[in-house]
This record gives sequence, C-alpha cells and structure tokens, in this order.
Amino acid sequence: MSLSFGAVVVTYFPTDGQLANLHTLLRSCPRLCVVDNTPEAGDWHGDLVEAGIAVLHNGNRGGIAGAFNRGIAELEARGAELFFLLDQDSVLPPGYFDDMCKAATSAGERAEGAAFLIGPLVHDTNLDALIPQFGLEGKRVYQFDLRKPFIEPLVRCAFMISSGSLISRAAWTKIGRFDERYVIDHVDTDYCMRALRSEVPLYLNPAVVLRHQIGDLQARSLFGWKIHVINYPAARRYYITRNALDLSLAHVRAFPAILFINVYTLKQILPMLIFERDRLRKSLALMFGVLDGLLGRLGGIREARPRVGEYLSRKSG
Repeated sequence: MSLSFGAVVVTYFPTDGQLANLHTLLRSCPRLCVVDNTPEAGDWHGDLVEAGIAVLHNGNRGGIAGAFNRGIAELEARGAELFFLLDQDSVLPPGYFDDMCKAATSAGERAEGAAFLIGPLVHDTNLDALIPQFGLEGKRVYQFDLRKPFIEPLVRCAFMISSGSLISRAAWTKIGRFDERYVIDHVDTDYCMRALRSEVPLYLNPAVVLRHQIGDLQARSLFGWKIHVINYPAARRYYITRNALDLSLAHVRAFPAILFINVYTLKQILPMLIFERDRLRKSLALMFGVLDGLLGRLGGIREARPRVGEYLSRKSG
C-alpha cells in the first residue's frame, strides 16, 4: 500500500545552508510545506515558491505549535495521509521517507483506524549519542537499553520529539491540533500525552536514526564531574518550567511518570547559576514559570505577563 505524504519544515531566521537543504528535501518529498516563524517575511520566500515549495509566513503566531498546525492543515488540503515534522536544520539519512512510510504501512495494519504516531531513533550531535527512549507498558514507563538491538521493527513507546516524527491523518483527526498555548517547549510532549489518552499508539522505528542537534550544549567540569550547560535565554527557561509543570498537573493521574519531565528543569538550575550568563533574569524566569505552571496561566509570555515578558525577552548585554 502506497501512502501519500508531506513534510512541514519550520524555519526561523534560516541560514543560506538551511535554505539550500530545503531544495534538497524537495527531491524526496514533493509535498513540502515551509512555515516561516521569522517575524518578517524574507526575500527567500519567492525562491522557494518558484522551486515548487509551499511557503506560509506564520510570524511565530502560536510559536512552533502554530507553525505545525498551519503546515499540517496545508498538507491535509493537498491530500497527504502522513504528515512529517522537520526542523530547518534536519539532515535526513538516506531512504528516510521510504523507511518511515514502510513503518507507517505496518503501523496502519496494527492500529485501529490507522491512527498512529511514529518517530525515529534520534542521535544528539552535541553529545554524540542516542537520546534516551522510553517504552510503555500499561501506565508504566521504562527506559530502553539502547546498547541492545531492537527485536521488533516497530516498538511501542511513551514519548517522542517532534523533529523527524510523523502523524497519520487519522491520528491528526482524532487527537486534534497542537496546543498553541504552550508556544514552544513541551509542545510535542503534550501531543504525545493526548495521543495516549486518545488511545492512539506511539511507535519507535529503530531502523531509522536521525542526527539532530538538541539545543547548544557545552560541556563543563564541576568538582571533577562533567555537566552540560545549554544556556537557554530567559524566556525559554520560563516556557520549559511552566509547561512541564502544567503538563504534569494535567496528566499525572493517567500517567504518573509524566512527573519526571520536571527533573530536567531541576538538573539545569545549578549549572545555570554557576556557568550561564544573565543569571538574574533566568532565575526570575524559573520563579514565574513555577507560579504560572501551578496556576495554569498559559499562552505567549508577552500575553500572559506583559511586563515580565518584555523584561525576560529583552536581549542581554
């Protein structure tokens, strides 16, 4: 069975190299939709349109979630049955679309109504290692031992990052749109939780490994221990903290393991206070993030807290 597919690529101040990569993607994905989150439309939009690539200027409305929603709606209108989500710097391994579509055909035979999400193994180029992957058994979440080969061609999992993943049209219909109130961080975590609660299975395709840079990690030494500093801007610290807490409160009864997404926030506090720049604003971002996460105050930071948002979003220096 041949499934029609398309890909959404979200751009934000793309480099010349990333724009060239979009032309390369077009060779293996005829239905390519670029959603540009850069505040002002760029001159490069016309070049992509002339090459046959659909370009939508989103201007960061609804953040990454808004871009996904607009792009998938465009692909759906063009008859795609599978929606791939890619970053502007995604460099795909050979045969990526063929291997993922083959997995989708297999998943469609397993999943009722052909509703499913599939993600590849992801190799973090910063750490030069595969990112942890988690399986699901009932409500129990466990970590896969990635040193051992997978036996099954498709493995049920609990979470996946958006980059490199695919959503079937039936899953999109059943789960609905990405929640634009989360703007950027944990948008994919929220979607996975809603998928599981809607009984839409998540699958890991271990035959495909996507190389992906997660943040801008720098290795530092603290009392002889190697730690990683990511140096997110203050506004990102706010979203990470707030969204993790809100998701925990929303899904903890159905999936108690969701509480562990807050561990990342906690692990980053000490490295942030010791090694990062702009520590005062980032500390305030954490505090407001905790408060708004507990209160359920979502949306863009400039709308949720105008004065705080202006302060946290201001460039340092």
